[in-house]
Amino acid sequence: MIPGPFFIVDSTRAQSGRRDFLASLHALRALCLWAVSQAAPPWAATLLAFLAPFLAYLFTLSPTVYNLDSAEMTTAAYNLGLMRATGYPLYLLLGKLFSLLPVGDVGYRLNLMSAAFGALTIALAYRIALRLAGRASLALSAALFLGFSYYFWSQAVIAEVYTLHTALMAALILLLLRWREQRAPRLLAVIAGLYGLSFGNHMATVLLAPGIAAFVLMAEGRDILRWRRLIPLVGAFVLGLSVYLYLPLRYLASPAFNYVGHFDASGRFIPADLTRPAELWAMLTGAPFQGEMFAYALAELPGEIGLFIYRLWGNFLSVGLLPGLIGLVALWRRERASGLMLALMFLANAVFYINYRVVDKETMFLPVYLVWALWIAVGFRTLVDWAAEMRTRVAALAPAALLALAVIPALLINAPRVDVSRDRRARELAEDLLRRVEPDAIVLGWWASIPPMQYLQIVEGWRPDVVLINRWLISHADMLQLIATQGRSRPIYFVEFDGGLVRHITLIPVGGAYRAWPPNDPYPSTEMREQMRRNLHR
Repeated sequence: MIPGPFFIVDSTRAQSGRRDFLASLHALRALCLWAVSQAAPPWAATLLAFLAPFLAYLFTLSPTVYNLDSAEMTTAAYNLGLMRATGYPLYLLLGKLFSLLPVGDVGYRLNLMSAAFGALTIALAYRIALRLAGRASLALSAALFLGFSYYFWSQAVIAEVYTLHTALMAALILLLLRWREQRAPRLLAVIAGLYGLSFGNHMATVLLAPGIAAFVLMAEGRDILRWRRLIPLVGAFVLGLSVYLYLPLRYLASPAFNYVGHFDASGRFIPADLTRPAELWAMLTGAPFQGEMFAYALAELPGEIGLFIYRLWGNFLSVGLLPGLIGLVALWRRERASGLMLALMFLANAVFYINYRVVDKETMFLPVYLVWALWIAVGFRTLVDWAAEMRTRVAALAPAALLALAVIPALLINAPRVDVSRDRRARELAEDLLRRVEPDAIVLGWWASIPPMQYLQIVEGWRPDVVLINRWLISHADMLQLIATQGRSRPIYFVEFDGGLVRHITLIPVGGAYRAWPPNDPYPSTEMREQMRRNLHR
């Protein structure tokens, strides 16, 4: 069984998606077969490596704002606001540019950004694989295998930071390979600047450092550590990292969307002062999430490692596991610097995220899958070379076999599983509740419910009178005090039922939400409760 999605698509929608996209998928399949069989020139193969996955992502793209982190990122990018740690300023700036595109709504435009950078990742992965494997058809097949894999595709159809992260990672690897050939100091400075800039999208960029450092040191030796060579590289890195000036500058602008701070007991948002070094450092280092890092007990790790291997196996439909292992060994033996770089990038990301205790971490292994796809390309080249030495026909049939066993099945199997092109549930639920709550209501909820409503409120101007509070931003004590002091004078609702609250307050189910009643107050009369229900059903 292949691992299922974090965001669930029901079987009826999946079957409908399979029927609706069948013709498009067959066209993509024919295009891939043509490119491999006709030995397309590098520029054409690079274009195909971008267009084939981009079209697949476009057919399955979410049509509007999605839920959870996606809604938060979309709203923050549109508003040039402030997200939770670690800030993601590069993503927000690029997202603002995409939000100006004259197509769809703002939610769709940010989803489109993920598709574009996902396709760019695959095009760059093809160029890297071509250098490592030396055969265009195998490099293209391995890159498309990644592009149509489940976890990668699932992050290319909603607004998220991961495809931009892999695009930047692939660009760094490709530039490093080119630098080793040219040994141009300016190119190495560009790489240092791009590496610093990459932190502005995701702080997990630090996990690439061991691989990059090992590659440069093996190519240049200790000479690279001399001050006259090191200072320009450090300067370029700091210049790229300066994108984080966005955080204090936007704090001073008091944006409408701000997740860096907390709500007090009066329902007022208190922003963290990002002009203070201590507050900024807490933001950059992900202080709210540090308790989740390396949080598993030793006895729990075997299970997490097994789950990681299972996801890797499932992401490449089992057929990619052996070629990847062969490619790892072959590259290590043949080209130690590149092999060590990729191995360290793989290990750093795998070890960190295996030990990261969050519910959605399966989406965070995309850098691992990128490296594995490159190893698959090298592994298939190794297998082809072995077949050629034995003078069998397998060598000539290898590209078609890779398509038949890997790329085409991944395309056909995963398309209906990741298809969210008709999924408007987050938006519809948010619209429904915002239409029905009374004026000046307070609505509390978690990540799945509040960010989509904030998108409607800030991006599209819905119900500015309603106070929306993500419960992650308010302490339990302050939340109870808020209900105690304001629960009778203004309506307060919880989107999700919380059994832990019933010991402190009364929760009255009304129209898909729960009206909070202050503690120690008389239970509302039948007439009052009926009036509440009528208000939410009007």
